[in-house]
Amino acid sequence: MNRRPVFIRAAGAVTAAGTGVDALRRAMADPQWTPVLGIDRPDGSSLPVATCGDFNTRDHLSPLVARRLDRPARLLAVAAREALAQLGDPLPWERPRFGLTAGTSNAGTSALIEVLRVVFLGDPDEAPPAQFPSSVANAPASQVGILEKLGGPNLTFAEKQVGGIRAVIEAARLFDRSRADAMLACGVDEANWVNAEGYRRLGTLRAPGRAGQVLGEGAAALVLAPETGPAPLARLAGWASASSSALPWQYPADADALVRACREAVAMAGLEAGDIDCFCTLANGIPALDRLETELVRKVFRGQRPGVINVAPLGEGAFAGTLRVLVAAFAVGGNGEARWPVPAHLAAEHLASSADSARRPRHVLVPGLAGGGSAVAVVVSRP
Repeated sequence: MNRRPVFIRAAGAVTAAGTGVDALRRAMADPQWTPVLGIDRPDGSSLPVATCGDFNTRDHLSPLVARRLDRPARLLAVAAREALAQLGDPLPWERPRFGLTAGTSNAGTSALIEVLRVVFLGDPDEAPPAQFPSSVANAPASQVGILEKLGGPNLTFAEKQVGGIRAVIEAARLFDRSRADAMLACGVDEANWVNAEGYRRLGTLRAPGRAGQVLGEGAAALVLAPETGPAPLARLAGWASASSSALPWQYPADADALVRACREAVAMAGLEAGDIDCFCTLANGIPALDRLETELVRKVFRGQRPGVINVAPLGEGAFAGTLRVLVAAFAVGGNGEARWPVPAHLAAEHLASSADSARRPRHVLVPGLAGGGSAVAVVVSRP
């Protein structure tokens, strides 16, 4: 099947590094940068979550608009507006043919908790009607579609931490079906203490005797389009997905599905594994995932030592999947450096090296693996 080329033409982000892609670039160029961690809970000590502590919509959204959006929708709206602003006004494509895909791990959590708190502890008739529309995971994508008058397909994927990469893949697939002329592919997550407390009780957040996961808050947005439009940042050269059997809260026993997804994405790009200069690490502080990534590198790269792009300091979540694709696009486009260190499990086995800041990579592999066994991969190449 002859596929239409898909290009990444603009990007926007809100992360623990600050608002905007420039703040992200500055943080990633500093090997010593670390986020300020902490989200308050009412009955205990602070939880280690990388939050967008200085986020403010004042310069991006009118007070009237910001007031009717919950926090995930505000985060996504600001990231999307940054990306769209790079395209000029009017947009190069008709808004009725401009769609949006989004991935999220937990959007809607805060609104849902507020609604249920009133229902269970008070009177169901007093449930706050203003909160109810935001209590579903697809609310941020819907709100941004309305705000920006984007009339194309509007889809949200709740696929744990690979949801953001899935949003990129499905946006590209919509072009194959001529469903849209341009797409915003996004990821968004909010910081909520109940969500983080659940992870803490499961032992993923810094349990004694083992590495822990840092949850993250933020949003990332990419404008994807085929042949026409502004000069691209990068090309989405290949993508694939696979799955293996695993309990919903566990990673699979082996990396077979992830290896398959990576190999198929590389093949779709018309490349060999030896053509891949860098890959974005899966590392998130969970030892089981470290083991699976070690297996992935050994089976896919077969003795090569590719460079590593590491976004783990920004925290885990679906938004981080889209963020990995964004950072890969900056790397191949020469728009930023990634100097955060190679994860310890890869360095100890001499399986990878730091991304060479002096040499712009040609092709970057972005894999993703979620609890439950969902595996995805995309290849980002020079335009």
